[in-house]
Amino acid sequence: MTMPLLSYTEFFSGCVEKKNIIFITHGLFGSKRNWMSTAKALSEELNQRVVVIDIRNHGSSFWSDTHDYSSLGEDLLRLADHFGSKVDLVGHSMGGKAVMSASLLNPKKFGSLVVVDIGPIIYEHTDFVEFISGMKQLDMSDIISRRQADQFLTSYVPDQNVRSFLLQNLVYKETGKYEWKMNLRSIEKNMAEIASFPKYQSQFFGKTLFIKGSESTYISDISSMEIKRYFPQHSIVTIEQAGHWPHVEQPKVFQEKLINFLTEP
Repeated sequence: MTMPLLSYTEFFSGCVEKKNIIFITHGLFGSKRNWMSTAKALSEELNQRVVVIDIRNHGSSFWSDTHDYSSLGEDLLRLADHFGSKVDLVGHSMGGKAVMSASLLNPKKFGSLVVVDIGPIIYEHTDFVEFISGMKQLDMSDIISRRQADQFLTSYVPDQNVRSFLLQNLVYKETGKYEWKMNLRSIEKNMAEIASFPKYQSQFFGKTLFIKGSESTYISDISSMEIKRYFPQHSIVTIEQAGHWPHVEQPKVFQEKLINFLTEP
């Protein structure tokens, strides 16, 4: 069965026909709305078409029982075929693994690659399991406000910033009830796949940048070895005073590094 296209929002700037399109993908529990300001800035600064995407089982994209990186990579390849243009890829965390997978599945489809604070390795996912447990136990028939939902999640998600991030997925429907705008059942079932990364025999020889937060441990010596194996033309830059979300914690510095990389010959 052919899967539908991912949900996306486009940003245009000027006459961009001869330039690569930029795809941006979010991380786990995120959505395209997390990247709107960055996409707008990129489009205006680079005079390029930027497409910010909801990954399957997130935001407005389709839901599926399958959620592994080969499938996520194929989703991006289908979207690239839809636009019919060469694509530069930018992805954060889970979205970073998705763009890495797409580039390794079909390297000729893509120009440059930017991966934000993640590597092509297996990670632990204990906290994420606890987050999902709390979100699943939230009684939607009883919730009348985000504040009430926030209070309920405190014991499962102690960090206020993380709770606020998760609660962006809680939407009020015309039925008068709240619901999660992501497929929690599939995400929970596929958590081992989300924490993992496939073994590929291919390499991506395009220009590649890994951006890490100075206070994050996601890009380590182990992940650096795998990065070197899959992406021979890579470089790694660090954003100071930032953790796993450098594009949120240091947006100006992040955008500057991203723009500089994408405009390098």
